[in-house]
Amino acid sequence: MQESKARSLSSGPTFSYGASTYVPAVDGLRGIAILLVLWYHAPFLFRDLPEFTASHSPWEVLGLAGTMSLGGWIGVDLFFVVSGFLITTILLRLRDRGGSLWVFWGRRGLRILPLATLYLLVLSVLTWLGDPLKMVSHFEGWAWYALYLGNIHITLYGWQPLAIMILWSLAIEEQFYLVWPLLVRACSRHRLLWWSGGIMAAAPVVRAIMLSVADYPATYVFTICRLDGLAAGAVVAVIFGNPKWQAEATRLCNRLAPFASVVILLAFLVPFSPSLPETRPWFFSVFGYSWLAVSFAILLGASLNAVGLWGALLKSPLLTFSGRRCYGLYLWHVLIAGCITAGLQPFQFGFHVHLCLWLAALLIVANGSWLFFEEPLLQLKQFLPYVGNEPLRSESKLVA
Repeated sequence: MQESKARSLSSGPTFSYGASTYVPAVDGLRGIAILLVLWYHAPFLFRDLPEFTASHSPWEVLGLAGTMSLGGWIGVDLFFVVSGFLITTILLRLRDRGGSLWVFWGRRGLRILPLATLYLLVLSVLTWLGDPLKMVSHFEGWAWYALYLGNIHITLYGWQPLAIMILWSLAIEEQFYLVWPLLVRACSRHRLLWWSGGIMAAAPVVRAIMLSVADYPATYVFTICRLDGLAAGAVVAVIFGNPKWQAEATRLCNRLAPFASVVILLAFLVPFSPSLPETRPWFFSVFGYSWLAVSFAILLGASLNAVGLWGALLKSPLLTFSGRRCYGLYLWHVLIAGCITAGLQPFQFGFHVHLCLWLAALLIVANGSWLFFEEPLLQLKQFLPYVGNEPLRSESKLVA
């Protein structure tokens, strides 16, 4: 009986990138995504420094690098595509091998819930202390974010303090984790492709409706408005999970990658930013996220077996280090910026000093968070095996 189960575990479709199912390029893409988000937020986090004024904004003072940083928000869209790919990969393997969805949800909870809960507790303590960092003054919507409904809160009530608002993207992913496994379990691979394509086609329609009945934040953060990125990643997972399609899909993605890169580059050169009204025209608000979702999906497909300079870059220590710790880097970056600003206030240092100290402190905190909090908790996954006494092969590496 055990022997037949072992054979069934090894016979299902798997990704075979080299000798291991671990794909270092995925960590590299997540590293790029978090660095883009940090680049985007840096001018916002330090915009109150004396060197910036109403007539001389950070984006003007910092020149081309400052202007192009307004496109860094697309790092979140890259996260969505990568998450859709990874989660769908895990769920397809889980379905083929008869694993339990309850175990999947338990393992996802171990990855997401503890650090987010800790972060909310730290913000709550700061609020109780009188909000010394001036980050969440007069905020009362804690329950929405604790229950991973922060994006719905923003949809209904508008933008919130950045320290709490960053949880909107986690809310979308958690909602995706709750519903998507049921769909994957119920559908064949071909039908799942149709569902994913339908979601990608519906998202712009929903965004157009949202723009006509609600304020802009709803278009940017409402769950259905942003599912095209997750669905695009799911398409990559289904296609590359089929050995018959992998080779042709890789060739197609490699051919289309230069065009996808141009579309992505436009977000930096124009730039289109969801934070400033003058940089979010109607056509981009409706269709732009879909263009990015498709472009990032193509880039992901071209990266899975990447070689040469691009492959070396994705596997570089900086990107893989950042990719492994991207969750902590994302959650702690606003709070650390507030600490740096408060600590340097008596010294009147400029933006670049703040930036360097912020990045250094953030790397230390995120690395400590990973080594002493996140990684030890992830070891508890051994008590939640997917099938029998074995987890899915390399799953812990796929969704680290």
